[in-house]
Amino acid sequence: MGRLNGMTVTVGAVIALVGVANPAVAVTPGATPTGVARPASSIHWQACDAHPALDCATVPMPIDWSVPAGPTTPISVVRGKAAKPQQRKGVLIVNPGGPGGSGVDFATDIIENHVMSQSLTDNFDVVGFDPRGVARSAQLTCDDAVLNDWVNFYPETEPDYRGMLDHNDRLGRSCVQYSGPLADHADTTSVVRDVDALRHALGEDKISYYGKSYGTQIGQQYAELFGEHLRALALDSNLDHSVDTMGFLVPQNQAFEDSFTDFAAWCRRTPACSLHNRDVLALWDDLYAKATAGKLTRPGSSYALSVAQLREEVLYPFMYDPAGWPELADWLKSLADGTPGSLRAQSQDPGARSELPIWCGDWKWNEVDSFAALSAYRKRSEVVAPHTRLSPFYTQLTGCLGWSGQVNNPQHRLHVTQAPPILMTNSIHDVATPYQWARSVAAQLPTSTLLAYDGTGHGTYRLSSCVRAAVDTYLLTLHTPAPGTHCPAEWPTTGDAGTARPATLPDSPPVRQR
Repeated sequence: MGRLNGMTVTVGAVIALVGVANPAVAVTPGATPTGVARPASSIHWQACDAHPALDCATVPMPIDWSVPAGPTTPISVVRGKAAKPQQRKGVLIVNPGGPGGSGVDFATDIIENHVMSQSLTDNFDVVGFDPRGVARSAQLTCDDAVLNDWVNFYPETEPDYRGMLDHNDRLGRSCVQYSGPLADHADTTSVVRDVDALRHALGEDKISYYGKSYGTQIGQQYAELFGEHLRALALDSNLDHSVDTMGFLVPQNQAFEDSFTDFAAWCRRTPACSLHNRDVLALWDDLYAKATAGKLTRPGSSYALSVAQLREEVLYPFMYDPAGWPELADWLKSLADGTPGSLRAQSQDPGARSELPIWCGDWKWNEVDSFAALSAYRKRSEVVAPHTRLSPFYTQLTGCLGWSGQVNNPQHRLHVTQAPPILMTNSIHDVATPYQWARSVAAQLPTSTLLAYDGTGHGTYRLSSCVRAAVDTYLLTLHTPAPGTHCPAEWPTTGDAGTARPATLPDSPPVRQR
């Protein structure tokens, strides 16, 4: 039985798991959660086993919100009370994205490791939860025999395409077989209803919310369904859940191309870059051609590095955070010269297909009904990226084609009738959530202000001191920046190329080709 790991271990920092005392519903991993109860009207907090200064609880939620008195699933929650209770401004619920990211780990990191500002933990009860089907909240499981199949998620032939559809169908069925009905009710709408039930159980009329990446979709749809219960909504690196196939592929490909071009420009102007005196784009084009021909190997290895692997290892984590660019330059140099260089290993793979039961419950690609259609969309979308060609996030589309599970929350434009002023932030070159998406979402949220970060990377709060100050100010005072405000780019300034490491990245990387 294969555990579908929502990413609970972050790159660069291992976060200790929070012990949950006395869960309200005991669930054996792999078994269907049982018990019949309505959502809790209060939360029974106890000190967390591994973090006694924090409060932990497990709260039952309906598996199917259309049957609120039906079987339940446990939701794991952690809370750090405001350090200065006399100036408490309420509850701040946080989510790190993914999908599959642990809000329990994220909140713990905020409180104990200060990955968000002290002013927030002084003034708010910071609450994080593992979304249904993630980590401690009845982690979804599927069949290893299916999960570990070799599948080409970049199909080049009709047989490749048919094999991928068959695999996705079997995987979806196995998730239901091993995880029960929860596998068909892990979509974002269900998570949003869990959030509002948590708000009620916390005794709060209104909540503040900070969500990053996939966590912005939770926030957006919370505003759509429960906007009257929002005090503040900060959305960092925005997903646009209204896009069709081309609206998904083209911005992703463009963002990958622009981000890599930013890296090349940084090398050109930065003497510390080990590729400073070389044409980085030409070097990349040569590596890409060799990988396409099956002739690119890692120094000291006889195994060919596929073009899909080459793209993936550049995108994650290096295009997520420019702090790693000195290391990226060393690695590309070693590949080009065939000499030992950076100790760059194969890309991180923390359960690479872990997010699909959640992701595929939210996305339906109706336009892609044949291999010919998929190939046409791919070819048209690659035109915008002459060097990088295709974003690895392409597999988040192909991974859902033929999916046998329910799609309860397909794409739609937001319809928000009640919401406070909303602050959105986004990098202008973000490989995971392109700036074009943020502009689209801002148009769907009439009370929003979009703050642009004029740099590269994913997750503006940790990339930009300017963004961090704006988000803190907004959450504390509800004051947003003036419309059209931009924060300047912050580039690596290290003089010791090869020693920088990417900052903590709590998102899952894209699905890997098997």
